[in-house]
Amino acid sequence: MVRVGLVGLGFMGQQHFMIYRDMENVELVAVCDKDPERVAETAPSVGGNIGEAEEIDLSDQARYVCINEMLESEELDLVDICTPTYLHAEMTVTALEAGRHVVCEKPMARTVEQCDEMIAAADRTGKMLFIAQCIRFWPEYEVLARMVQSGELGEITAARFARKSPTPGWASEGWLMDPELSGGALLDLHIHDLDFILSVFGKPNAVLARGANIVSEGDPVDHVDASYLYADGPVCTAQGGWVMPDTFPFDMSFEVLGTEGLLVFSVNNGPMLRFYPFDGEPMTPEYEPGTGYENELAYFVSCVESGEAPERVTPQSGRESVRVIMAEAASIASGDLAIIG
Repeated sequence: MVRVGLVGLGFMGQQHFMIYRDMENVELVAVCDKDPERVAETAPSVGGNIGEAEEIDLSDQARYVCINEMLESEELDLVDICTPTYLHAEMTVTALEAGRHVVCEKPMARTVEQCDEMIAAADRTGKMLFIAQCIRFWPEYEVLARMVQSGELGEITAARFARKSPTPGWASEGWLMDPELSGGALLDLHIHDLDFILSVFGKPNAVLARGANIVSEGDPVDHVDASYLYADGPVCTAQGGWVMPDTFPFDMSFEVLGTEGLLVFSVNNGPMLRFYPFDGEPMTPEYEPGTGYENELAYFVSCVESGEAPERVTPQSGRESVRVIMAEAASIASGDLAIIG
């Protein structure tokens, strides 16, 4: 049994809690959150932009309001960090140095420098660090990656990704709407698609991005349109933001066109995934339904069990996603192309 301590019981933390609770090879030993109400024996539900949260029963777990106390008191194999982005680096380093493997929610950290601190701590301690980039594990996106890599789509000519959400008013103390803490929609939401693009198509030569500040004060990016320029790759764009009305259903989607056909996905389509070949009838590729949350945690738990470091998402790739997002921010600020070195 892999013994897990979960830090942060907001929307994402509660999603992880329910997944660990149902895993036969995991013992969810302890939970931690600075808000005592969230680590009461029965904790209130926290809604989010995808899926429904539910009131959770914490009577079987040790409950803490301080990560240091949890680490000192409990025998844990793995610590799961689901706290706000600005706390990722500090808490990850603390858990690694306490001798625990760590899964840290995306984005890896608020800055590239903080990512470097996390990687250095993993190298120094010899413990595994896994960044929870769930879209790489989302079943429909896994189908896309497979069809690109196997050649089933042929040569890719164009790819469009989108991720659109109502404004995230559910975040504790409004931290998502503070750009110093979250990095805005650019770093918190849009990074999902950018990370997937990097994992499938590789690093672009440059990016041209446009952003808007619509719902937040200060200087965040609430909405972004980005074009990724490849010397010998597809026309590739991604749009993301959290400026939609509260009545708008969260949407994540893609359209990827190759010389063999078009693969289309949207959580609001029925069926959600559809392949339109140039030669043949439309069809839905076979795949196992589920969520990336379930698949990524099962994957990393298996890494802890085997002692084999994760390869599907490395700390270095998590850092690279943050670095390219910062290049997008620079392009938005300057109005010019940002070269990706």
